[in-house]
Amino acid sequence: MKLYHYVHCPFCIRVRMGFGFLGVAYESKVLPYNDEKTPINLTGVKMLPILEESPTIKLNESLEILKKWDPTNRLSWETLENQKNEIEILISKIGAPVHSLCMPYWVWTPEFNPDSRQYFQLKKELKRGPFKNLMLKKNVFQEELNSLLNTHLEPQIRSYYQGESLTIIDIMIAAHLWGMYIFPEFQFSPKMHSYLQRVSAQTHFNYHEDFWK
Repeated sequence: MKLYHYVHCPFCIRVRMGFGFLGVAYESKVLPYNDEKTPINLTGVKMLPILEESPTIKLNESLEILKKWDPTNRLSWETLENQKNEIEILISKIGAPVHSLCMPYWVWTPEFNPDSRQYFQLKKELKRGPFKNLMLKKNVFQEELNSLLNTHLEPQIRSYYQGESLTIIDIMIAAHLWGMYIFPEFQFSPKMHSYLQRVSAQTHFNYHEDFWK
């Protein structure tokens, strides 16, 4: 079973964290961001993650993948079903400043080579504007993110989100926030850092593991 993914992608991180927690074995395939052919050949669209279970079974929706591979409900899916709209809105709000802050740094990680870096930057700048302008507004994005964390997320954290056990909601949140560890000028509060590290430990997650082997 093969998982095609991008290292920086939060939806890909969801699957890596979930599989780590569930103990699902897979072959990791990190694709260059400018590789359009592979995902299109597999599923018809350039969208990752893609789980290739067999030559005829391929999935590329992160939550669909994890739910299929969690038949005993270890991730407590009912917690998400009960507040799905609220969680999706929160993650969307968090994702906006995280991506604006981290994209100019992600492109310099080992995941990218010169060709994929140029492809990524050109594509993302069409939506968010030049990376240099994002860096000039970094204080604005950091304030936006801190406000969201302090007001909407941190008060909900016990050991995990609204409880003492890890659920799919924790994986969704951690996957979107993990990129901020790349941003050198940002520091999580002690409570948020401890929370994210607990999720990482529970899911056996190493961000750049594919480049350390």
